[in-house]
Amino acid sequence: MDPLIKKLTRLRGVGLVLATRLKDSGLDSFEKIVDAGVDDLRKIRGINPRVIPSILAQAAEMIAEETEKIAGNLHDRASILSSRVQDLAQTVHKRFGEELKGKAGKKVEKEIHKIVGFLDSPSLKKRKNKVVKGLAKAEKRLSIAEDAGLKKIRKCLKRTRKSLGKISSHR
Repeated sequence: MDPLIKKLTRLRGVGLVLATRLKDSGLDSFEKIVDAGVDDLRKIRGINPRVIPSILAQAAEMIAEETEKIAGNLHDRASILSSRVQDLAQTVHKRFGEELKGKAGKKVEKEIHKIVGFLDSPSLKKRKNKVVKGLAKAEKRLSIAEDAGLKKIRKCLKRTRKSLGKISSHR
């Protein structure tokens, strides 16, 4: 069974046939159903007009539940990434003790502080899709830095910070 149709059948009053018709008419998500409103839903063949308000209310509830779930996951991913950055900072201090007093070391510490500061900021609640992509890129770029030299670590941290910075710059 098509996952979109299965998702739409979670709404009471929407069976396989109606879910297929909703999907065929371009209403393949709860957001699109809510945006369509009563008038557009009445145009769907086979829909009971008395059930339309209930379907709209259920779709709005589903959106709220998904948003809460995603926000929780994003917060968890951001905190995990923040702890990874802090672990990397400790590893860097152990591996490059004296080198950190130089120019490159100060730049690495600056990047670490910027990343941790960003991950603790409230800007992660905006545009969930951008945040998910940005966190995924940041995690990927950070994983490269774990066994590298000081310059490579700095470069990876800078790229990680830029990935995270793109999240807040798109509003």
